[in-house]
Amino acid sequence: MKALRFVLLLAAGALSADEPPIPASAPVGEMVFVSCFKQTMEAPAFEAAAALKPDVFVWMGDNVYGDTEDMAVLRAKYQVAREHPAYAAIRATSRVIGTWDDHDYGANDAGKEYPMKKEAQQVFLDFLDVPEASPRRTQEGVYSVADFGPPGQMVRVILLDTRYFRDPVGSDGTILGEAQWQWLEKVLSGSTAKVNILVSSIQVLPSEHRWEKWANFPKERKRLLDLLAKPEMPPVLLISGDRHVAELSLDSQTCGYPLYEMTSSSLNLPLGKGDEPNRYRVSELFRPSNFGTVSVDWSRPVPVVTACVRDEAGRPQRAVSLTLER
Repeated sequence: MKALRFVLLLAAGALSADEPPIPASAPVGEMVFVSCFKQTMEAPAFEAAAALKPDVFVWMGDNVYGDTEDMAVLRAKYQVAREHPAYAAIRATSRVIGTWDDHDYGANDAGKEYPMKKEAQQVFLDFLDVPEASPRRTQEGVYSVADFGPPGQMVRVILLDTRYFRDPVGSDGTILGEAQWQWLEKVLSGSTAKVNILVSSIQVLPSEHRWEKWANFPKERKRLLDLLAKPEMPPVLLISGDRHVAELSLDSQTCGYPLYEMTSSSLNLPLGKGDEPNRYRVSELFRPSNFGTVSVDWSRPVPVVTACVRDEAGRPQRAVSLTLER
């Protein structure tokens, strides 16, 4: 496969702005990214993901289908997911981080108006085993950053919260809120990682479909792409979920380097049929159940990153290899 230079943007969450990055002694070889997990259904793709024994496992949103204002109900649904054998295996072998999307936040397509967002945040953090003393327990929103690997071989995963602060669709208001914007600029500009991954629960590049996406908020999307285009910012790989389809997208113009987005969705709830427009798509849409992987080859002077969409048996279906450099 021909190597490409690119930035990858993701959709998901980990440490607060004030919480020190997670230390790790060994370089990360492989990470798994998942979204849209129906906790009451069988999930062969989840089992295939667990079989890889990834170094890092990332929830990107719709981690359960909660859709409730009753926190006891939401907590019970998270517990079903927690007890899934595949997730038990992952928790035993991998570092687990994540962010949320609308259904685990509490309501379909919900934003800042959701009345139980503070309570839902605590339930979500309990699911991720975030310590009670963590600053994430008192900050507004679940956005976070996690660093893995030693200096010179570090991966930084930045997880956005696209729900807690989001204005109504049609307002062209904010998605992230000003505090999260300032935090994002800080963790990007201050990164010394060789590989930087930005996770967003909703898609960043695709703009033509009718579902949730950054393009529903044109000013916010432009602000994000303008931030990534700044020469002092490191190249990133975008990763997203939400859509119940998987695809690779590429913007080769905006940022001064090839900006890639890998969308992986869903673990066990594929929806729809046929094609849909996406001027940024590389190769074809993939609709069956899937999960995403990002692997890093540290044997080269500049590490080679491979982003891959895998089917429910773990077989590669869409992939791109690249180096993250301007």
